[in-house]
Amino acid sequence: MLKKYFLASCIACILFSCAKDNYPETPEVVTPEKEAISYSDKLIKNINVHTEVNTVNIFKETLVGVYDEENHKDYRSFIDWDNVFVDSVVWHIDDVLHYNTRTERNLAYRGITFNKPGNYEFNLLLYKDSKVIKRSSLTFRAIAGKDFFNVNWENPPASNIVGQSYSYKKGYRIDQTYVKGQYPYSYVSLYYGDQFPKQTPEKGKEYLMEVAQTTFGTPKFVSAQNKQAELDEKYIMLFKNKLNYTPVAIWENGASSIALVGSPKDAIETYFIIAEPKY
Repeated sequence: MLKKYFLASCIACILFSCAKDNYPETPEVVTPEKEAISYSDKLIKNINVHTEVNTVNIFKETLVGVYDEENHKDYRSFIDWDNVFVDSVVWHIDDVLHYNTRTERNLAYRGITFNKPGNYEFNLLLYKDSKVIKRSSLTFRAIAGKDFFNVNWENPPASNIVGQSYSYKKGYRIDQTYVKGQYPYSYVSLYYGDQFPKQTPEKGKEYLMEVAQTTFGTPKFVSAQNKQAELDEKYIMLFKNKLNYTPVAIWENGASSIALVGSPKDAIETYFIIAEPKY
């Protein structure tokens, strides 16, 4: 009997040992392999844009920066653009900016200016195979918050170069200049160069009239409604600097006398928006 009990115990021990071998107490968990994400795709996923100020005065430059959203919460980072596998990188604002910077080395920041008040949406667009694969956006509010565009008469600019703005859609650049002297004044003019070909005087007048009307409203005097002699008289009365200009339209606000003028007076070749502080 004892022999039979011993034999049964041995068989049970062998079976228990085999069971432990086949079914361990802590089964090994096999994790399925994760699909690898490429370095380029990770960079594209993390790219975002940032600006310090969303409300800006027209003609005053504001910077938009590109940063790695995941790794740099301070908005400052270097993007390894050589390893971002896209076809093009476009900076875009309707009617203001459309610029492809893929071929440039420096894609970290871009200065943006506006020449008309309004609300604008900025988009950084990454294209691959003619499709937008990433869009990063910002909104801006442009205001004309100084006495005349980007000039405050009581606290005038230190430099004569006040600012500039662009319309890549229409193909022009506008510069603003401040002139010191006994009677300071500021003027806004179209810039011409390789990137911005010269416009006809009438087209230049059209662009500048649009900028002035958007900012200052309907002119108080305009050549379409008033006789030229009446505009000349009003211009001479308001402006201390007796420049050889022909006024086309005249505005007034609380701080400034403003006019769209043609120059030279007797054979107009170009147009300006000019202003002086009210005396």
